[in-house]
Amino acid sequence: MRVVPAILTDDPQKLEELLIETEKSGRFERVQIDFVDGEYTTNKSVGVEDLPASRQGVRGWGLKLDAHLMVIQKNVQSYFEAAKQAGFERIIVQMESVSRPEDYTALALDIHSPVEAIEPYIEKLEYVVVMGIEPGFGGQKFDPKTMEKIKRLDSLREQSKFKFRICVDGGVQKEHLADLEKAGADEAAVGVKRVLGW
Repeated sequence: MRVVPAILTDDPQKLEELLIETEKSGRFERVQIDFVDGEYTTNKSVGVEDLPASRQGVRGWGLKLDAHLMVIQKNVQSYFEAAKQAGFERIIVQMESVSRPEDYTALALDIHSPVEAIEPYIEKLEYVVVMGIEPGFGGQKFDPKTMEKIKRLDSLREQSKFKFRICVDGGVQKEHLADLEKAGADEAAVGVKRVLGW
Protein backbone atom coordinates (compact mmCIF):
# COMPACT_ATOMS: atom_id res chain seq x y z
CA MET A 1 0.00 0.00 0.00
CA ARG A 2 1.54 3.25 -1.16
CA VAL A 3 0.66 6.42 0.75
CA VAL A 4 0.51 9.59 -1.36
CA PRO A 5 0.56 12.88 0.56
CA ALA A 6 -2.19 15.20 -0.71
CA ILE A 7 -2.06 18.99 -0.62
CA LEU A 8 -5.21 21.12 -0.59
CA THR A 9 -4.58 24.83 -0.01
CA ASP A 10 -5.57 28.23 -1.35
CA ASP A 11 -2.19 29.75 -0.39
CA PRO A 12 0.65 29.51 -2.97
CA GLN A 13 3.27 30.05 -0.26
CA LYS A 14 1.80 27.23 1.82
CA LEU A 15 1.83 25.01 -1.27
CA GLU A 16 5.56 25.59 -1.67
CA GLU A 17 6.25 25.04 2.04
CA LEU A 18 4.34 21.75 2.08
CA LEU A 19 6.07 20.50 -1.07
CA ILE A 20 9.47 21.32 0.42
CA GLU A 21 8.56 19.65 3.72
CA THR A 22 7.37 16.51 1.92
CA GLU A 23 10.45 16.39 -0.31
CA LYS A 24 12.81 16.84 2.65
CA SER A 25 11.16 13.97 4.54
CA GLY A 26 12.52 11.58 1.89
CA ARG A 27 9.64 9.19 2.62
CA PHE A 28 7.47 9.59 -0.45
CA GLU A 29 7.75 9.00 -4.18
CA ARG A 30 4.90 11.28 -5.23
CA VAL A 31 2.53 14.01 -4.04
CA GLN A 32 -1.03 14.79 -5.11
CA ILE A 33 -2.05 18.43 -5.45
CA ASP A 34 -5.77 19.09 -5.32
CA PHE A 35 -7.11 21.79 -7.63
CA VAL A 36 -10.61 23.02 -6.82
CA ASP A 37 -12.31 25.69 -8.93
CA GLY A 38 -14.80 27.04 -6.38
CA GLU A 39 -17.68 25.74 -8.49
CA TYR A 40 -17.43 21.96 -8.16
CA THR A 41 -17.53 22.73 -4.43
CA THR A 42 -17.70 26.08 -2.64
CA ASN A 43 -14.04 25.74 -1.67
CA LYS A 44 -11.36 27.13 -4.00
CA SER A 45 -7.70 26.14 -4.07
CA VAL A 46 -4.51 27.29 -5.73
CA GLY A 47 -4.30 26.97 -9.51
CA VAL A 48 -1.67 25.25 -11.62
CA GLU A 49 -0.13 28.68 -12.26
CA ASP A 50 0.63 28.94 -8.51
CA LEU A 51 3.29 26.22 -8.60
CA PRO A 52 6.59 27.65 -7.36
CA ALA A 53 8.40 29.30 -10.29
CA SER A 54 11.72 28.72 -8.54
CA ARG A 55 11.39 24.99 -9.28
CA GLN A 56 10.29 25.32 -12.91
CA GLY A 57 6.82 24.10 -12.05
CA VAL A 58 6.53 20.34 -11.62
CA ARG A 59 9.86 19.28 -13.09
CA GLY A 60 12.08 20.87 -10.44
CA TRP A 61 10.93 18.66 -7.61
CA GLY A 62 12.43 15.38 -6.44
CA LEU A 63 8.89 14.02 -6.38
CA LYS A 64 6.40 12.85 -8.98
CA LEU A 65 3.35 15.10 -8.90
CA ASP A 66 -0.30 14.20 -9.48
CA ALA A 67 -3.02 16.74 -10.19
CA HIS A 68 -6.51 15.96 -8.90
CA LEU A 69 -8.97 18.24 -10.69
CA MET A 70 -12.13 18.88 -8.71
CA VAL A 71 -13.63 21.27 -11.23
CA ILE A 72 -16.89 21.55 -13.17
CA GLN A 73 -17.22 20.41 -16.75
CA LYS A 74 -16.66 23.78 -18.43
CA ASN A 75 -13.33 24.14 -16.55
CA VAL A 76 -11.98 20.62 -17.04
CA GLN A 77 -10.19 21.22 -20.34
CA SER A 78 -8.38 24.40 -19.27
CA TYR A 79 -7.24 22.85 -15.97
CA PHE A 80 -6.27 19.61 -17.71
CA GLU A 81 -4.19 21.37 -20.38
CA ALA A 82 -2.48 23.56 -17.76
CA ALA A 83 -1.59 20.49 -15.68
CA LYS A 84 -0.37 18.61 -18.75
CA GLN A 85 1.83 21.53 -19.84
CA ALA A 86 3.19 21.88 -16.31
CA GLY A 87 4.35 18.25 -16.44
CA PHE A 88 2.10 16.48 -13.94
CA GLU A 89 2.60 12.74 -14.32
CA ARG A 90 -0.98 11.76 -13.48
CA ILE A 91 -3.96 14.03 -14.02
CA ILE A 92 -7.07 12.79 -12.25
CA VAL A 93 -10.45 14.09 -13.39
CA GLN A 94 -13.75 13.75 -11.56
CA MET A 95 -15.90 11.31 -13.50
CA GLU A 96 -18.95 13.48 -12.84
CA SER A 97 -17.34 16.47 -14.59
CA VAL A 98 -16.70 14.96 -18.01
CA SER A 99 -19.04 14.12 -20.86
CA ARG A 100 -16.57 11.61 -22.37
CA PRO A 101 -14.96 9.62 -19.54
CA GLU A 102 -13.39 7.35 -22.16
CA ASP A 103 -11.01 10.21 -23.09
CA TYR A 104 -9.18 9.97 -19.74
CA THR A 105 -6.88 7.40 -18.15
CA ALA A 106 -7.34 8.54 -14.53
CA LEU A 107 -10.83 9.11 -13.11
CA ALA A 108 -12.08 9.87 -9.61
CA LEU A 109 -15.44 8.60 -8.42
CA ASP A 110 -17.37 10.99 -6.16
CA ILE A 111 -18.57 9.56 -2.86
CA HIS A 112 -22.17 9.73 -4.13
CA SER A 113 -21.47 7.94 -7.44
CA PRO A 114 -21.85 4.16 -7.72
CA VAL A 115 -19.11 1.94 -9.15
CA GLU A 116 -21.50 1.05 -11.98
CA ALA A 117 -21.03 4.58 -13.35
CA ILE A 118 -17.37 3.92 -14.09
CA GLU A 119 -17.60 0.28 -15.18
CA PRO A 120 -18.03 0.98 -18.93
CA TYR A 121 -14.69 2.82 -18.98
CA ILE A 122 -12.40 0.74 -16.78
CA GLU A 123 -10.81 -1.12 -19.71
CA LYS A 124 -8.98 2.09 -20.69
CA LEU A 125 -8.21 3.32 -17.19
CA GLU A 126 -4.80 3.26 -15.54
CA TYR A 127 -5.93 4.80 -12.25
CA VAL A 128 -9.23 4.94 -10.37
CA VAL A 129 -9.63 7.19 -7.33
CA VAL A 130 -12.47 6.43 -4.92
CA MET A 131 -13.43 9.42 -2.81
CA GLY A 132 -13.89 8.57 0.89
CA ILE A 133 -15.30 12.01 1.74
CA GLU A 134 -17.16 14.92 0.13
CA PRO A 135 -14.64 16.38 -2.35
CA GLY A 136 -12.97 19.76 -1.86
CA PHE A 137 -12.57 19.96 1.92
CA GLY A 138 -9.95 18.37 4.17
CA GLY A 139 -10.45 17.14 7.72
CA GLN A 140 -13.58 15.04 7.10
CA LYS A 141 -14.26 11.60 8.52
CA PHE A 142 -13.72 8.60 6.24
CA ASP A 143 -16.98 7.04 5.02
CA PRO A 144 -16.78 3.25 5.62
CA LYS A 145 -19.11 2.60 2.66
CA THR A 146 -16.07 3.40 0.51
CA MET A 147 -14.68 -0.04 1.38
CA GLU A 148 -17.45 -1.75 -0.58
CA LYS A 149 -16.65 0.32 -3.68
CA ILE A 150 -12.99 -0.65 -3.45
CA LYS A 151 -13.89 -4.33 -3.11
CA ARG A 152 -16.18 -4.09 -6.13
CA LEU A 153 -13.49 -2.42 -8.24
CA ASP A 154 -10.90 -4.97 -7.13
CA SER A 155 -13.30 -7.77 -8.07
CA LEU A 156 -13.88 -6.25 -11.51
CA ARG A 157 -10.14 -5.89 -11.98
CA GLU A 158 -9.53 -9.49 -11.01
CA GLN A 159 -12.29 -10.85 -13.25
CA SER A 160 -11.26 -8.82 -16.29
CA LYS A 161 -7.48 -8.93 -15.75
CA PHE A 162 -7.33 -5.16 -16.19
CA LYS A 163 -4.31 -3.36 -14.77
CA PHE A 164 -5.72 -0.13 -13.30
CA ARG A 165 -4.55 0.93 -9.84
CA ILE A 166 -7.07 1.79 -7.12
CA CYS A 167 -6.55 4.77 -4.84
CA VAL A 168 -8.76 5.92 -1.97
CA ASP A 169 -8.75 9.65 -1.26
CA GLY A 170 -10.07 11.45 1.78
CA GLY A 171 -10.42 10.88 5.51
CA VAL A 172 -7.92 8.03 5.63
CA GLN A 173 -6.28 7.44 9.01
CA LYS A 174 -3.30 5.21 9.70
CA GLU A 175 -5.54 2.54 11.20
CA HIS A 176 -7.52 2.28 7.94
CA LEU A 177 -4.53 1.28 5.80
CA ALA A 178 -4.49 -2.48 6.46
CA ASP A 179 -8.22 -2.83 5.78
CA LEU A 180 -7.99 -0.69 2.64
CA GLU A 181 -5.16 -2.82 1.31
CA LYS A 182 -7.11 -5.99 2.11
CA ALA A 183 -10.12 -4.56 0.24
CA GLY A 184 -7.94 -4.05 -2.84
CA ALA A 185 -6.64 -0.49 -2.68
CA ASP A 186 -3.12 0.05 -4.01
CA GLU A 187 -2.72 3.64 -2.82
CA ALA A 188 -4.19 6.06 -0.31
CA ALA A 189 -4.07 9.83 -0.77
CA VAL A 190 -3.76 11.34 2.71
CA GLY A 191 -3.58 14.97 3.82
CA VAL A 192 0.07 15.95 3.89
CA LYS A 193 0.11 17.29 7.45
CA ARG A 194 -1.52 14.11 8.75
CA VAL A 195 0.78 11.74 6.91
CA LEU A 196 3.98 13.64 7.80
CA GLY A 197 3.02 13.07 11.44
CA TRP A 198 2.81 9.29 11.04
